Amino acid sequence: MDLNVIKAMREAQEQLNKAGIASPQLEAGMLMGHLLNCPRERLYMDRDRVLTPEDTLSYFSLVDKRVSGVPIHYIIGHREFMGLDFYVEEGVLIPRPDTEVLVEHIIEHIKNRGIRIPRIIDLGTGSGAIAISLAKYIEDSLVTAVDIDSCALRVTQKNALAHGLEDRIDLIRADIFTLFEEWEEEWQESKFDVMVSNPPYIPTSDIEGLESQVRDYEPRRALDGGEDGLDFYRALARLGPRILKREGLWAVEVGYNQANSVAHILRAAGCYRDIYFVRDLSGYMRVVAAILDHK
Repeated sequence: MDLNVIKAMREAQEQLNKAGIASPQLEAGMLMGHLLNCPRERLYMDRDRVLTPEDTLSYFSLVDKRVSGVPIHYIIGHREFMGLDFYVEEGVLIPRPDTEVLVEHIIEHIKNRGIRIPRIIDLGTGSGAIAISLAKYIEDSLVTAVDIDSCALRVTQKNALAHGLEDRIDLIRADIFTLFEEWEEEWQESKFDVMVSNPPYIPTSDIEGLESQVRDYEPRRALDGGEDGLDFYRALARLGPRILKREGLWAVEVGYNQANSVAHILRAAGCYRDIYFVRDLSGYMRVVAAILDHK
């Protein structure tokens, strides 16, 4: 029997609900909108539209993927972040709303400081969500996006092109742990006003306990922060005085219980002042930031 849009979505909703998907109605609509290439809101105006047999087969193939655990944003190929649309695919971390507080804080910092043509470096850029959002919302900013993974840099480049920002975003393939040694000569006379990162911060032993759609599909190298989850913060703390300008901002996202540990790393480094936290909408200390103190 031929199905119309609304009946197909209801059937999909039942399958997603049985699979334990948290928002089955929402995701059934997202998948249909992706299939028909139309906004989800429009689907209810076209609720009586009869799907072709090919569309029906394609739709329930997408539903099957989601039931099997593939993250919805990998299936539909995009994710909204900071009011912008980002292409995503398997191999890059899916942007999370929690990270928006980091971007918003940097925008506010640049505005309050009155920095003209700010230079920003995003370390571990992934899909480019942080780098591109900062370039979009901070006029005349110049952003360097760094990642060790060629897939991530390809996705970032695609997103930069989609938002018309390719001229203000430089891409560098490098390892955070050896970054300065590779780029020391170039950055001696052109340091950065802001260093930002949402690094891997999940302790290695906690990876297996993650939701299967995260553990089995998102890139492990974007999740695993080492034995205690703090390996990258130690590297970033060492990197700050080498690539930041005097009074430059060091700002990172942290796990819900890591803020004090990261602050301790900064204090031990001996070159940061005004170490502070920014809470997310859930009240967790989600951002640790500090000012580089060149004495």
